[in-house]
Amino acid sequence: MDGALSRREFVRGCAVGLSCVLAGSAVVLSPEEAQAAKLPLTVFSTEQAETLGALGDAIVPGALEGGVVHFIDKQLQQNNTLLLIKYLGIETSQFEGFYKAGLNSALSLCLRLYKKSPVSLSEEEAENWVTAMAAGGIADWSGPPSDFFFFVIKNDACDVTYGTPNGTESLGIPYMAHIVPTESW
Repeated sequence: MDGALSRREFVRGCAVGLSCVLAGSAVVLSPEEAQAAKLPLTVFSTEQAETLGALGDAIVPGALEGGVVHFIDKQLQQNNTLLLIKYLGIETSQFEGFYKAGLNSALSLCLRLYKKSPVSLSEEEAENWVTAMAAGGIADWSGPPSDFFFFVIKNDACDVTYGTPNGTESLGIPYMAHIVPTESW
């Protein structure tokens, strides 16, 4: 293969662990464990991380707790990311800018609509916020097209929330991977 990730490697990699150093020892944590441990982020500012968490959770309930912020933050640092964005015609060098510009625009939209941060939105306000993004055509949106950005975040949130045996079981769907991981996720 020409450097592309094979399906077998992808499925094996879906048991994604976020490697980090804690108390001088290297450990591998799931995105959910990294979120719970409140590990420092390297790509996103606090405001962007809060926006991403609120956005992911508004689109796919459970994404924040599942570690969507830490998952995307870590994947943006990888040479061969598992993020869907790599298949959408965006240059690798632009991935970080894509997310940051989209998050900054999503935050600006939220502040314009509700005069408060995304983490302070009611469930109805959050639903209206993401619906506006999904519809596209937002005035004063300066990031990637809002509907395209919504699509990317929705996929990232779904991957973290439902891309595991526990995630599919939470939907009442049996996990039926084409290639079953050799280790528990």
